[in-house]
Amino acid sequence: MNWEPITSPVQEIKDLRKAVRDSEVHLTWFWSNEIDFVYIYKAPADGLRAISEITEQDLILYTREEYKANQGYLGRIDCVGTCAFRIFPCQKRDGKLVIFSQENDENLIYISGSKAKIYFSITYKNKLFQSRKKVKISIMSELELDKELLVYVKKSGGVPISIDDGTVYPFVRSFPSGKTLAPEIEIDKNEFIRIFFSNGRTSAQYFELIPE
Repeated sequence: MNWEPITSPVQEIKDLRKAVRDSEVHLTWFWSNEIDFVYIYKAPADGLRAISEITEQDLILYTREEYKANQGYLGRIDCVGTCAFRIFPCQKRDGKLVIFSQENDENLIYISGSKAKIYFSITYKNKLFQSRKKVKISIMSELELDKELLVYVKKSGGVPISIDDGTVYPFVRSFPSGKTLAPEIEIDKNEFIRIFFSNGRTSAQYFELIPE
């Protein structure tokens, strides 16, 4: 990659704007006459790399002709949580592309992505003439989940309505993507269970917990 510092404000990408619809984003920006191409860098907001760590595989080359045809740049929002787009201006010299290492916020924009869905089901099986019942917990996730992300809460007399509404128990194993059946447990007949995020609002920014 042929990186160079910007020598003039005229070369900068600025006035970067977004329009989001469903899972697509439409980006527009000021494109100087001195700039022939741009490189578009997309990454999770919490995983933005320094320029020294960005490789060509991380970038999308975009031409002025494509920009005019699409009246901007059209891209998909396929990240979980918030993703970032950074536009780097480029010039062509002696048959080679030179990328300007613009690092101010003028060429950077953040976009809220979708939430990864986590489905859960809890089924009870009463034991005849006994004061205990068996509980099966099923977790279905689009992504691999760390065991620390979820907890189950047990309450006597009704279903818990929050993580503070009963006794909290951790899961002992992480969850691969797909469907996972947790080890069966036994509880008293008048007890009930519900699944919650262990850290509440923080996880709720990236995941959606859905009962089946």
